[in-house]
Amino acid sequence: MLDQLMAAARAGDLAAYRQFLAEAAQRIRARLARKIGADSELEDLVQECLIAIHEKRHTLDPDRPVAPWMNAIAQYKLIDHWRKRGRSPIDLDDEADMAVPADTLAKADIETLLGKLPPAQAEAIRMTHIEGLTNREASEKIGIGVSAMKLRVHRGMQRLKELADEDGS
Repeated sequence: MLDQLMAAARAGDLAAYRQFLAEAAQRIRARLARKIGADSELEDLVQECLIAIHEKRHTLDPDRPVAPWMNAIAQYKLIDHWRKRGRSPIDLDDEADMAVPADTLAKADIETLLGKLPPAQAEAIRMTHIEGLTNREASEKIGIGVSAMKLRVHRGMQRLKELADEDGS
């Protein structure tokens, strides 16, 4: 079906091209969702793939099937996506970062505890939990992926809990 739609689109049929893009989007979305799950960035990634397909459509050999070409583009975009996110397919919930009860941390001096963390984790916690930035805002501010920021916060909060428990013992 994709092959016929692309052939018609190349012949100037705009309706066929719209239908091709709709079908391509559906297939790419399903393929990427299997690899990254219900990621909040799935639709952005699908759109990036469609843009790349549109921009690179002249590279498709008309004598070859469309699906492998389209899947290769989607795979490259997925790899780029993971690179931007710090190569971490881990998607942690923001709520998981709040695993340390406030009263536990109130017993200890926050800055002293943060000083015991690796600098990247301390910075991530300061930005998200003290300054109130979202994970996305904080990650953009320092130039890392959102998942990498979530991972730093998560690991830092785990370590803070351990430190607070040690101090409370």
